[in-house]
Amino acid sequence: MDRVRKIVSIITVLGFLFPCEGDTNLDDLVNVQDIVLTISHILGTELLEGLNFSNADANDDEVIDILDIVIIVGIVLSNDNQCEVRLDLNLDWEFADDLSYFDSEELDNVISQISNLSYIEGIIVVHNGEIVSESYYNGSSVNQTFNVWSVTKSFTSTLVGQAIDQGYINNQYLTLNNLLPTSFPAQPYLYEISLHNLLSMSSGYADGFGYPYWVSATTTQLEWMSYTSPGFFFYNNSACHLNSHVLFHATGMTPYEFANINLFPYLGIENPQWLDGYLDINDGSASLELRLRDMIKLGQLYLQDGWSGDEHILSSEWIEQATSIKVDTYYPSIPGYGYLWWLPPEEGYMAIGYAGQYIAVYPERDLVIGIHSSINNDQMYQSQLLEYIHNQIPYVFDGE
Repeated sequence: MDRVRKIVSIITVLGFLFPCEGDTNLDDLVNVQDIVLTISHILGTELLEGLNFSNADANDDEVIDILDIVIIVGIVLSNDNQCEVRLDLNLDWEFADDLSYFDSEELDNVISQISNLSYIEGIIVVHNGEIVSESYYNGSSVNQTFNVWSVTKSFTSTLVGQAIDQGYINNQYLTLNNLLPTSFPAQPYLYEISLHNLLSMSSGYADGFGYPYWVSATTTQLEWMSYTSPGFFFYNNSACHLNSHVLFHATGMTPYEFANINLFPYLGIENPQWLDGYLDINDGSASLELRLRDMIKLGQLYLQDGWSGDEHILSSEWIEQATSIKVDTYYPSIPGYGYLWWLPPEEGYMAIGYAGQYIAVYPERDLVIGIHSSINNDQMYQSQLLEYIHNQIPYVFDGE
């Protein structure tokens, strides 16, 4: 028993196990076994230590007593007795050994249909923090890196959220005259639009530069693009790139430098290629190059409320803000937009890149889906792909 406790203590320090109120035996489920172990500790027949003790101490008063028993019984009787998964996303993905808890044959059937699409290159399905399906097609492979295109925007949103969490930026409602250097003559429109508008594609700016030329544009050139008024949705890569300029001027670091301290290491992403331009500022709208396995970790980070292992690197408040509707897109298939995240009907949120690059997150199902597509495809392919992602794969996990 002492040897087991020692192993548990070591694992806890390394960050593979995490506090879960009432889970005395560390099996990620609060049930009768946990009640029995807690009573055994109170009676002195089997003393608890380390994380076992912390989880049994449900009211956090550093004493295990009858009050903790009452709390644990309440958790057992509730419908919320499953511990939250907090993977250390710096580590490699693990594969689920047992697929019997859901209709794996139906998932295989859906994946088989997707494999027949001409432009699919890769798909990963992660459920309960483990890969339950992974396939590559048309010459792609697990180690292929690729331009994730506008999925980059959701990484940019994450970096802005971290900058706000860390106090570099007071909040997203500041107008841009407070966040960007003043040009001469001063651009009066900066007093009317906020970081919120940049993040929600509601800046009122015209898209003044094509790909990749917005990356080479100066801050002043981006500020002086044509504009109307803020508040309505208009998908705009050039204006979105201003988020990278805001991040640069707020932190004194390029997005890559900031991410290399605050984000990439916690997702196991090492030295990715990311196009930069003026002042070495990285493209805030596209051009980050990742493996599919690495790209999808951003979705799992959001699913885990910003935790990677025992490190809370992004606040749950930012995740709530970023993935709630800020503006209507008026696109029937994806009617809402948050802070550089798309919001489809009914549930979930998505990072979507040009031609069919996807991170789709369904928190209520503990499900993340990643897709890599060839860019030489058509609208029919993209419509079919979205149908599989949003209306078929999630429902495989209805009955588990």
